[in-house]
Amino acid sequence: MAKRGTFEGREGLEAWTRSQLETYAREYGSALKRYFDRRGAASEVSQDLVQEVFVRLAGLSRKSAIRNGEAYLMRTASNVWIDYLRKQQRADGRIHFEYDDDTHSPAGSSPENVLESRQNLEQVVRALEGLPPRTRQIYLLCRVDGQHRRVVAKQLRISISAVDKHLISATKTIGLAAKDRD
Repeated sequence: MAKRGTFEGREGLEAWTRSQLETYAREYGSALKRYFDRRGAASEVSQDLVQEVFVRLAGLSRKSAIRNGEAYLMRTASNVWIDYLRKQQRADGRIHFEYDDDTHSPAGSSPENVLESRQNLEQVVRALEGLPPRTRQIYLLCRVDGQHRRVVAKQLRISISAVDKHLISATKTIGLAAKDRD
């Protein structure tokens, strides 16, 4: 059994085997999940992040020397969390649609689909035009131009929470317009 806080009590990972990695996963898996849960990750996201920690450990160079395995494990978890937050920040405000042959193929560009897409776009444009000017401006700056909420707040001399409220209002209005269309 591994000595707590070390990788099999050795200076490096030369002797790291799959069973040793599994032992670490059993010993520290729930602690890592709690670590991510406390930071606000959804339960299924926490599980994925724990998995990512062990994937990174499994991919270490066999020549890596690690003196304190527990500290290294937590540092890896911290790095995984930071990477996750960066990824979320990059994706903030963007919607991802799965590729669908019927929708994205040239055959999916039938006159009916083109007409429906134009009508959907017109509905969104009408919803945008129906927004109060300030709300529309904030929505376009953040969601279309991709500016950060903090920058928009400073530019308009309002609080970040005011920007958030305008964004929520605009998103709700546009979402309802799209839902009415369906």
